[in-house]
Amino acid sequence: MSGFFKRFGRGFLRNLKTILQALIFSVFIWFFISIQIFPDVSMHIEGVGVSCDPTNFMEEENLIITKVNVDKVTIQIEGKRYSINELTAENFKASCDMSKVFDAGTHTVPIDVEVLNDIECKVTSTSLTAEVTVIKMVTREIKVVPNTSDLAIASEMQIEGDVTVVPDYVVVTGEENYINSIDHAEAFAEITEPLDHSAELPAHIVCYTGTGREVGSEAYESDNDDFKVSVPVYKLKTLPVQVKFTGTSGTWGFNAEELEYMMSINEITIASPDSSIDNLDVFDIGEISLTKLTLKDLQGGVQLPVELPDGYKNISGNKYITVTFPQAEDFGQLGFTVPSDNFTVINVPSNYSVKLLTNEILVSVVGYSDYIQEMTPSDIYATINLLGMELSEGTKSLSVTFRIKGANARAWVSGEEYKVDLLISQADDTDA
Repeated sequence: MSGFFKRFGRGFLRNLKTILQALIFSVFIWFFISIQIFPDVSMHIEGVGVSCDPTNFMEEENLIITKVNVDKVTIQIEGKRYSINELTAENFKASCDMSKVFDAGTHTVPIDVEVLNDIECKVTSTSLTAEVTVIKMVTREIKVVPNTSDLAIASEMQIEGDVTVVPDYVVVTGEENYINSIDHAEAFAEITEPLDHSAELPAHIVCYTGTGREVGSEAYESDNDDFKVSVPVYKLKTLPVQVKFTGTSGTWGFNAEELEYMMSINEITIASPDSSIDNLDVFDIGEISLTKLTLKDLQGGVQLPVELPDGYKNISGNKYITVTFPQAEDFGQLGFTVPSDNFTVINVPSNYSVKLLTNEILVSVVGYSDYIQEMTPSDIYATINLLGMELSEGTKSLSVTFRIKGANARAWVSGEEYKVDLLISQADDTDA
């Protein structure tokens, strides 16, 4: 047996060159046959990255890709062994085909694989897909209203009028489902202590659905975060109402205190934007001049407007208060022609002389009926006061003030403004 191995060894060594040549030739023949008879081979490539981009249509319709369920795929390829043997995932590009996506939702789309760098091979994978989540972004203008639930108001103060917010709208952008669910936004004033005056406060907004559910701020973006809530805070006070009479004097005319009157309301509630109202004890509706008060006014009443300073509010709502006179039936009105003898011009400058051109004036006298029936024109006096007037030569028309004779007259001259004409000239030195 050992002789056999010795003979084999000697023969192998003698034919080693021939054996090596045969082996090399066999490999060459095998390689040639594998190319000619089996030209292509298959293999798998793992870890090919997947991209997913919106189409032009999607961009125009604000359709946004938010989720793709795969980021890498394994593909199968075919090609010449010498051509594909060294290929890796970097030689391929995989992308989602979004051409059939036209609306929001979750879509199953095909994955297309592209061979890069002109490599001679074929991708044979045909069932690659991805689930892509698409949302539609929309923009809406939402109404903003003030929320007053957390507003703290100082004692004795209260909100009067409308609490407003500026701006009263906000533009929000987000996913269609969320944005369309928003019904309105509420502005919450940022306040640190109770308000004791009207104020404009910074505020933040919160969006709500129609059912009152809050929509989280992470669901949308707004175009503005600078809001102001205006809160009209006032102090209220109810005051008695009174009226004043002018144009009389207890020493030479009718005493207004004798004129009894009533008012359509005896008190009024008003509101001030600060504490200035604390200093008011009574509300003066206004003045009634007896020189304008006629018998018709006594019988029908005088209507006075309720006028308040800027910033004040009329809580009672009365725009007018009517003053009536319960004893109107005791009064009458007569006309009297007052002669110029009863006219007096006072405070005439020394460098001028004055001549009265008007001989008489017809005036209307209002008073207690029994009193005016006994009056005569001589009971009425007229005064023309030149104090403080700039005079020049010529004719001048000036107002007249009337008074009734007696310390306690029970009547007064009423009507439109009465005037007389004066002739004014330079005074002669001899007049001095």
